[in-house]
Amino acid sequence: METIDITLAIPPQLTGNSTNDCQSIILPSKDQARLLFEKAMNRLLSVNKWKEFCGNGGASFQLISGEGLPQDRTAVPGDYIRINVPGPGSREGAGFDWVMVEDIREQIYVPDASFSFIMRVRPAARPGQPKGRISHFFKQYATSSFMVELKGREVKAGVYGRNEVPNTAVRKVWDKIRNFFTATAAMMGYSHFQWKKLVNGILDPANTKRKML
Repeated sequence: METIDITLAIPPQLTGNSTNDCQSIILPSKDQARLLFEKAMNRLLSVNKWKEFCGNGGASFQLISGEGLPQDRTAVPGDYIRINVPGPGSREGAGFDWVMVEDIREQIYVPDASFSFIMRVRPAARPGQPKGRISHFFKQYATSSFMVELKGREVKAGVYGRNEVPNTAVRKVWDKIRNFFTATAAMMGYSHFQWKKLVNGILDPANTKRKML
């Protein structure tokens, strides 16, 4: 994985809606914080377990290869994530919403001994379909950046949504209506509900001091 400036991995906010859902945990020692950070990185890449980390009431996720085959491993760039959100599914996406893992990066900041790890995904066509036929309720320039960070005794997890605009430029009338209402629900609070549950699960806050952001 490439090691460069982590701030460049989160695209600038240019249009539509943006979201920031974060939580940090302060551990009793730096060694414990490092262990949790390593565990959080693995959980972030373990897409198939996100539902387990989030608990009931949210979406479910399945890691899919570029060839369209379900995978039981951690994510790598070029993979897809098949998302089953509550409610009606996308007909263009065969009942699901789809994103592609387009970047995974890590950064070490030597002066303060801090570490960052990020995975960025973007709405995409489902595998085997033309790239222009985005199978997601947001347009293709929306992104979700999943990050975990370590600084001293503090471990932080966050999901940063950028440039979120409803994807109504689709062929099927049903998908136009469905995408508009699903995207609107996400922007009005559902995405906060989903991602706050995920960052809580990634950090596993049992027996630690939490600080909500």
